[in-house]
Amino acid sequence: MNDLTKILLTAFGGLSVVILGQLIGKFVIEPIHDLKKILGEIRYSLVFHAQAISTPVGDTDKENEAAVVLRKLSCDLLSKVDSIPCYDFWSAKFPSFLPLRNMAMDAASNLMGLSNSVHKQDRDKNYLIVAKIQRCLNITPLE
Repeated sequence: MNDLTKILLTAFGGLSVVILGQLIGKFVIEPIHDLKKILGEIRYSLVFHAQAISTPVGDTDKENEAAVVLRKLSCDLLSKVDSIPCYDFWSAKFPSFLPLRNMAMDAASNLMGLSNSVHKQDRDKNYLIVAKIQRCLNITPLE
């Protein structure tokens, strides 16, 4: 093998590694990072809007805001899970890092239900829905 062939093979190998790294970064790592950000936003919103979620105090503006935020987070969670290629593989491989697909879908459904229940007069069961969302997404509840 002459020197030119060695140089070309080395350059091709290096280029292949760079391209593969970029593809993994763009199509796997970034979507997982985006999902983790959504999980953080869900945790934040459940704490920040706890009064609107749990207590019928009559502040309609806060209830409307909480309902919109929870509904948006439900949709965001669904879209982020669907944007990760081979999500089932990654969540099974790292279950403490990513929730299983069925758990994420269940959490999204419960977020949507919670957004619909912030206007109800009887909100006694909302804390159970919040606990289920936290359990499904491996979110540590505040004590």
